[in-house]
Amino acid sequence: MPMRLWILSDLHMELTRGWDLPAITDRPPFDVMIVAGDLTTRMERGVRWLLERVPDQHVIYVCGNHEAYGTDLDRTVEKARAAAAGSNIHVLQNDSVIINGTLFFGATGWTDFNLFGDPYLAMRVAGQTMNDYRKIRVRNYAYRLRPRDTLARHMETRAFLKRELSRQRNMPRVVVTHMGFHAEAVPAGHEQDVVAAAYTSRASIKGADVWIYGHTHESRDFFAGTTRVVSNAKGYGPWHANEKWENSKFNPTFIVEM
Repeated sequence: MPMRLWILSDLHMELTRGWDLPAITDRPPFDVMIVAGDLTTRMERGVRWLLERVPDQHVIYVCGNHEAYGTDLDRTVEKARAAAAGSNIHVLQNDSVIINGTLFFGATGWTDFNLFGDPYLAMRVAGQTMNDYRKIRVRNYAYRLRPRDTLARHMETRAFLKRELSRQRNMPRVVVTHMGFHAEAVPAGHEQDVVAAAYTSRASIKGADVWIYGHTHESRDFFAGTTRVVSNAKGYGPWHANEKWENSKFNPTFIVEM
């Protein structure tokens, strides 16, 4: 039997009005729901939101950058793990879970800022312009998040994924990150924009059958070697009646079969 993955990201329920998941009768048949970050601010709220809507099927949930807005990055993940304990929600941060014979790895991911070969410039620009470095706290709320912090977290995740994906395992493998790990995941229209280095890296780590990401508010489906790389992000909105969400190609019932 194929493994059916219902893939979503960047639902941004904190900036959405009048939209929700499809009713149970309108949902596609699926085995595991994937939420690749930016569901809402404060990850523990995201877990409760999911438990109300998907109470009896497996969900993989990784932390996006917006989950940590207004709070401490590590504390919100800890609270989310506590809220999900004993449930079907799997909060993954540099760890994994096996579901029905498929191995899932998850992490926020962040980036190495080296997309264009000048990480120091990219870190400086990101630190000056991105809300992540104004709205997220670290070290038990004591400090603002800085680009050097996200670089260190990226390298930790990168080492974890390289190590785990290099192991011989006789089962399908799915990676879920919020940021992209392939150069092709650069947001459309920003191929030469230095800020794009904070959205994806050229890591191109091998060994996954499917790699799911978000963050760019795009719908993408391409191959990097033998790995199928997929994004299905709603983005912001709708906010007012009769509006659509930001990504016009977002498919609320998008399924990938393995």
